[in-house]
Parts: sequence; C-alpha cells; structure tokens
Amino acid sequence: MGNNLLIFLCIMLWGISTFLNRLSVERMSPFLMQVVGACVFCFFVPFMLKLGEVSNPLTYKWSPYSVALTATAAAISILANIFLYLSLKGSAQSGSTAMLISLYPVVTMLLSVVFLHEHLPFLKILGVISMIIGTILLSWA
Repeated sequence: MGNNLLIFLCIMLWGISTFLNRLSVERMSPFLMQVVGACVFCFFVPFMLKLGEVSNPLTYKWSPYSVALTATAAAISILANIFLYLSLKGSAQSGSTAMLISLYPVVTMLLSVVFLHEHLPFLKILGVISMIIGTILLSWA
C-alpha cells in the first residue's frame, strides 16, 4: 500500500474512533473508557506480535531507550485520551473539538524542528499556518 492510502486510512479510523468515543462518553466515565481501551489493546497484542514476526517477545533484543520512550509516549497518550473524553462529555461541539485536537501534528513538527533539527521548508510553514487558521475558523462556526 502506498503511504497516501495508509495516511487516508489512519485519518478515517481516527475520525471514526473520535465519533464513537463521543457516543460512549455520555454513558461511561472517561477513566473507565481508557481502561476499556487498554483491555482491547491487550487482546490486540498477540495479533501485533504475529504481524511483526516476533514469535517469543522474551527472547527479542529489547532496546531500553526505545522501551522507555514508548512507555512514556503511551502514558502521555493515555492522559491525552482522558482529556479528549472529558472534553467530549456533554459537548455539543464534538466536531470542533476533534478539529482542534487535529492540530497535534503541529506540536510534533515543532518538537522535531527543535530537538531533531529537521528543516521546515517555506511551503510546510505556510501549510502549518493554514492549518491553524482553518481550525480557528472552523471552531468559531
């Protein structure tokens, strides 16, 4: 599959996921929703190990640095999900909330520029500015 198709599928799945979370948050605690999500993830682990061709994870060569970074990213993601669920609860603006949250790639890009010294061409800078302006305009509507 090409990268564009994978990106499109990712966008669609995140959109559907946020919509389903919006439906769920009115009937369940945001913290319990995160627990349910973690349980689903635990059932997903064997499939991912098979897909990654890791037959026995105990004999796999682990990188302590990567494990620490991944665990930190997972903890931050859990916290972000709880904030998302709390912001969706009782909201009549779930679409606007999702649009504002969709600005997280801007944070990723800025962190990459600062810490990884990635270069931002002028067109990408214009794209980021357009994303921010577009999101602000859509959230006001």
